[in-house]
Amino acid sequence: MAGRPSAISTIGGGSGSLAWEPRPGVIAYIGYSANPLVSEPGTVDAMARLAERVRLLSPDEWTATNPEAVTQTN
Repeated sequence: MAGRPSAISTIGGGSGSLAWEPRPGVIAYIGYSANPLVSEPGTVDAMARLAERVRLLSPDEWTATNPEAVTQTN
């Protein structure tokens, strides 16, 4: 992540997430849900490549994507 702080973590069942600080004070996440994170060669590298391509959106740009909130019980 271009020398910025980052962390990768597994979550029960094999899912995982990559968190990094694209700019000071802003934390971004990429989630992964499939086979155990460490059992698939290249998965962590692929997540890092995605993180390198991220472009942060302004509040107006985010609103223009028409985000939807779904309320449900997990």
